[in-house]
Amino acid sequence: MTMTARGPQMTSLKGLRAASRLLLLAGGLLMLASTVLIVLEIVLRQIFGRSIGGVDELAGFALAVASAWSFGAVLLDKAHVRIDTAYARFGLRTRAYLDVVGLGGTVIFVGTMVYFGLQMLMSSIRFGATSQSSLAIPKAVPQALWLAGLGWFLFVAVVLLVNCLVSIAKGEWHRVSLLAGARQLEDELRGELEQVEQRGTDATGEARA
Repeated sequence: MTMTARGPQMTSLKGLRAASRLLLLAGGLLMLASTVLIVLEIVLRQIFGRSIGGVDELAGFALAVASAWSFGAVLLDKAHVRIDTAYARFGLRTRAYLDVVGLGGTVIFVGTMVYFGLQMLMSSIRFGATSQSSLAIPKAVPQALWLAGLGWFLFVAVVLLVNCLVSIAKGEWHRVSLLAGARQLEDELRGELEQVEQRGTDATGEARA
């Protein structure tokens, strides 16, 4: 699924969005590399009766790290799942307050994860913990990469929350909706139609070529 920009193209957030998308791309490449490694492991086992060893462990590390690296972009692009049945029935001002509450809860939750994740990382470094496979990978390496993704996610959430609070203080309710509000059904349908039209245009161009 192609992730498209679903948030406002605010100047103050362009750098944040660009960095988040770079992390998202890096996470995708990491998952691609783990997929190639898994396929190679299967081929070696089935044809040559040999094994690389520790592939399942590496794939697990890759999934955890890639997921954490994607969270910032997902939040900025509003690609996460939201249940907005009741939310859509409220007015713009009420929705803005609910958006701030949601972001505040996200900051608290992720901040807690970062705190305990940091404690875990420090313990792994202190005791020199390694994975249980034959690779004996220092656990601090994947944990640090995973924690970096969570740290960036927390930073993005805090920046969005601060922007929303400033907008509320100025009475800019619509801007809060653009920053953190749920996508309305009309916007989603419009986005889907634009993608369908684009694919049709690309197909027509290829056929003429």
